[in-house]
Amino acid sequence: MVRYKIVSRNTGELKGTSVGFRTKHKLKGEWKREDAKSFTLETEHEMRSALSFIAASCDGAMPSADGRYLMLPIGNQDAGGVEAVLGSLSANGRAGLLVDLLRQATEAPELLTNLLDQAERNPALFAEAAATLNLARYKSALGELRYLIETSTREQDFQELLAEHPWMFGSEYSELLQDRNLVRGSQQDFVLRRTADKFIEIVEIKTPIPDRRLFRFNEERRVYYAGPELAFVVGQVQRYIEELDADRLRIQALDGEDTHKVRAKIIVGRDIDDGQRQALRRFNGHLHRIEVLTFDQLSQIAGQVVSYLQRLVPAAGR
Repeated sequence: MVRYKIVSRNTGELKGTSVGFRTKHKLKGEWKREDAKSFTLETEHEMRSALSFIAASCDGAMPSADGRYLMLPIGNQDAGGVEAVLGSLSANGRAGLLVDLLRQATEAPELLTNLLDQAERNPALFAEAAATLNLARYKSALGELRYLIETSTREQDFQELLAEHPWMFGSEYSELLQDRNLVRGSQQDFVLRRTADKFIEIVEIKTPIPDRRLFRFNEERRVYYAGPELAFVVGQVQRYIEELDADRLRIQALDGEDTHKVRAKIIVGRDIDDGQRQALRRFNGHLHRIEVLTFDQLSQIAGQVVSYLQRLVPAAGR
């Protein structure tokens, strides 16, 4: 360690002192200087900060893990009091700090940009953080969907929930389109962009119709056949697709979409039992450009998304 006097070149006046730390190692019996590990403290503030850091390390106040630490001035606040507050922060308190940070990020574009840059450099860390932030919201939405399936007979209830949470449709879709008027004179419930091929898909939302089965069963013939509710909505969607195909040139010119690639999905009814599930599988196998899902299957798709987030945040599932 070396101590220097800092003197003005012009007046010779003593400006202060600096302290240098010179690290050496012995190589083949000769001491060699290690400039990379040598440094100089040039101001009183730097010296006092270094002393505080060393004292904290010696007293056991520093964390035991190796790493880099930031020392911040606390002004006139009592150091012991500040340390007690930080040490006693609950999980809710730490969560509050994170919420404040996110709120500041929305108001400060440079902070948000910095966070995105950090996320790109450390994707694993930020993936877990993002999963944590999404998990509570997604679990709440899934609970609401399951509650509506058991209690609601209003299409609008499901439409409003799915409009707010389109992730429930699954990862095969990348975008919820705002223009839902491809067919003139009618509005589709949802128009989604498929992830894999970028084509669009119409989704028609009905209700779970809890008091009715999608398929009737003929005892004499031992065969399942579509009930009136299912037959009606399939006919409705078939008409949508026919009108899209008939208006293909106009839609291509105005919307840039090839309607020959448009598919449709219907969400209606419940699974009820294995016979109904088998009948639906056979029914879908004979449909062209249309697939029917039950609300139970929609709930399973949304549940898989939540399960994936839970796997990213193992502690969240306990």
